[in-house]
Formats: sequence, C-alpha cells, structure tokens
Amino acid sequence: MQFPYDVVPIVRSHHERWNGTGYPDGLKGEEIPIGARILAAVDCLDAMASDRQYRRGLTLDEAMLVVASEAGKSYDPRVVEILQQNYEEWERLTRLSGPRGNRLSKNLRVPNGSPLAGFQSPADTALQTPDFLFSIAAAKQEAQMLYELTQDLGSSLNLHETLSVLDSRLRPLIPYDAIAVYVHQDGHLTPQYVNGENFRLFSSLRIPMGQGLSGWVAETGQAIMNGNPSVEPGYLNDPTKFSTLRSALAVPLENAIGVTGVLALYHLNADAFTRDHLRVLLALRPKLSLTIENALQFQQAAMSATTDGLTSLPNARSLFLHLDAELERCKRTGSELTVLVCDLDGFKQVNDRFGHLEGNKVLKLVAAGLRASCREYDYVARMGGDEFVIVLPGAAPTDLTEKVRALEKVVADAGTTVCSEGLLSISIGAVFCPVHGVDAETLLAEADRRMYLTKQSRKKSPASASLAALAASLESPPRVLPQPSPAQTVDR
Repeated sequence: MQFPYDVVPIVRSHHERWNGTGYPDGLKGEEIPIGARILAAVDCLDAMASDRQYRRGLTLDEAMLVVASEAGKSYDPRVVEILQQNYEEWERLTRLSGPRGNRLSKNLRVPNGSPLAGFQSPADTALQTPDFLFSIAAAKQEAQMLYELTQDLGSSLNLHETLSVLDSRLRPLIPYDAIAVYVHQDGHLTPQYVNGENFRLFSSLRIPMGQGLSGWVAETGQAIMNGNPSVEPGYLNDPTKFSTLRSALAVPLENAIGVTGVLALYHLNADAFTRDHLRVLLALRPKLSLTIENALQFQQAAMSATTDGLTSLPNARSLFLHLDAELERCKRTGSELTVLVCDLDGFKQVNDRFGHLEGNKVLKLVAAGLRASCREYDYVARMGGDEFVIVLPGAAPTDLTEKVRALEKVVADAGTTVCSEGLLSISIGAVFCPVHGVDAETLLAEADRRMYLTKQSRKKSPASASLAALAASLESPPRVLPQPSPAQTVDR
C-alpha cells in the first residue's frame, strides 16, 4: 500500500512499553515512535471495550480507567492524558459516522496547545485523506481473496477445472475481458484455457517462442503490462484474423527448470491494467505455476495409462472401455456397430531387413493413416505389435467395401514411404453387432478369427484377400464360442 507515511515503525513497535519491558526491541520512553505510542493506547482502549468470544467488553469508561492505570508503565502519559480528555467526544462523533466497522473518524485533529502539540506527525495528514481507510479495507479484501484463490487452486488435479476456478476467482481482483493460459510445448505456446472476447481466435493460436506478446514473455521471463494484444495473432500473417482487444497483462509461469507457460489477461480498453493488477498476478504466480505443473503431470500420467506411447492411439485398455460404452449405446438405441481387427502382413520382414527404428516409423505412419481415413467419431486403437482395431458406430456391412480399400492403400503407402518397396499389406476381420455378438470379448474373438482367415486367403490370392474375406463374412454365420462357467473369469 502507498501510505503517505512510513507505517512499518508503528506496526513493529506498538507492543513496546513506556518502561522498556515490551517487545520486539525493548524500546523505552520516547525511543518508541510516536505513532506506535498512540496506536498502543488506542488499541488497548478499543480492545477492552469490545466483545470477545471469551468475555463481554467493558464499558468505555471502565476501559479508559484500565488504560489510565497503565500510564507511565505501558503507555506514554501524555498520550493517555489527551486520550482521557477527548475519548468521550471522539466516541460520540464516530458513532454518528456509521456502523462499528466505519467508526474511525477521518477529520479529527489533536487541538493546538494540547500536551501533544509540538510533535504533530505525518499521521495527522493521513487523517485528512478520505481514501486512506478505503485503501486499507481494499488491501484486506484483496489478501483474503488471494488466500481463498490459492486454496482453491490446490483442490483439483484436473487442469481445465483448475483454470476455470482461477478465471472465476480472479475477475473480482482484476477486471479483464479475456483470459488465456498458454503452456510451453515443443518450442511453442499452446492455449490450455481460453475464455472471453476473441475466444476462437486465441484458442487457435500456436505461438512460437519469442513471437507475439506472450511468446516474448515466455522467452525473456519478463512480464508485460498494457501490451498490444493484436501482435499475439500477428505472426499468422492473416489479415482476416484480428483482435478487438486493446491491452494485455501477461506474466511468465515458471518452475525450477524455467518458463513453463504464460498467463495473459486482455481488455477491450487501452491501458486498462495498473501496477496493482500486475502485483496481484505476480503474487499468485508461484502457486499457479506449481498447480499447472502438477495438473499437466497428472494429465500425462492419465494419458499414459490409456494411450499407446509409440503411435499416440488409444491402447487396449482404452479400447475395451470405449467398446463397452458403444455396445451399451447400441443396446439402448438399437443401432448397428462394426468392429474391424487389422493386422499388418509383411511387418516382420520390415523389421528384419530395415531395423526396428524403421519398423516404428511404419507403425506411426499406419496409425496416422488409419486415423485420417476414418470419420471424426470413429475409434482407432492399437492392440499391440502390428495389430489395430477400428470401431465404426452406425456402419452397416454394405458400407465397408470402400473403407477396406482405403485401409489397404494406407498400409501399402506406409510401406513404400519407409522401405521404398511394396512389402506391406493388411488383413482385416470384420464383425457386426448384434449379428456376431453383443459383448466386447465375443466380438473381438470372432473378428480375430476372421482376420486369420483373411491371412490364409491372402497366401492364395493376395490382391483381393481382404475384400473376399469381407464378402465371406457377410454370408457366413458367426462361430458359436463356448461360454465360460460362472467360476471362470475373463481376463482382458
């Protein structure tokens, strides 16, 4: 707070005693700052006359007698004398000024000629400043809100939930029209949370380190106040993308290693942010940085449990969870579901001739191609090795001919790209719910069986094996699998 005089000596010394038995420095008599001597006496009078949870307050006159009894021991006798002469009148005036919380007068002066005349302090000037008490109240409210915000930030490991809490709690402290939290990933800042004006624009950004307003903050580790938000999307060189926001406040988020991201607030008005707003963000930054780091680590751990590390496709565990959910939906709605089990033919030859690193490149290309050849709501997973599973909601058997051709092309192109030879092909086993089963184990087992039939057919007629097997699967009845006894369990 920008007080009009130095308050630190007053706060530090208001527990010193006139006879030198106080603390923290054992000051005595006029060694104690005059402001601290006044505060000590007035604080005692107010405390004795106020109710506490453990006792009722004294009357004001009784409280004044207690203070007077300590004159020359705990309190400056001259301060106690002037307080005795005026406390009734001052109390009456402050009662007229409003409720208990607003009783301190801003217009009272110690009269000239009183025992305190001769050492008028800067505090007297402060009493004439109407905004002084409001600033103290605002500082107290700000401290409480910051405390509550930091407590809330540690209550969840879900990143979006955490940043939503930050957004809602921060707005009463700092007015802004948009907020963006960027995280540093692979030399770029990517938005993890955006809300407010120009939402779509800022959500689409991928800011290179050092470029744009936030990129500069991340690279230098320095904050910016009232920067130009228009330079944020400026690196896109797209005149159709522009921001209506006019000022920005951005601070770097850091951990022990370095800058991990940027918190940016934007406003529609120019020069909307103040040094007080910057101070609030800087006070909040350590807790926010740690919270985001923890949430990202938790997010990464959760993804590792359900995502294949090589191809970034869902793994077998995730596949079963998704397939169970899709099958439940099919039961409710009576809709169709197609499951394809796909296995690469010739992949062992790729590993043997070109090495496992090249084999990994093939798997990545195949995974990306399978994903790109499917609809947005289709599901592609890697079961392990060179085996993939594709779940196609709403797809009927008659829809699969073009799909199979597209998948065969994806695999053939991947093999040619990496090995410069046509070494790779794909065997596909297709099953349909509810025709071939209504649970994940039955469907996958039947699809796996049909996929191996396709492999056998490929040895006889490689060019048309998948399509021929698909046609056969539409005509042949499903194989009846033995049901496990109640004592048996199925380990996925």
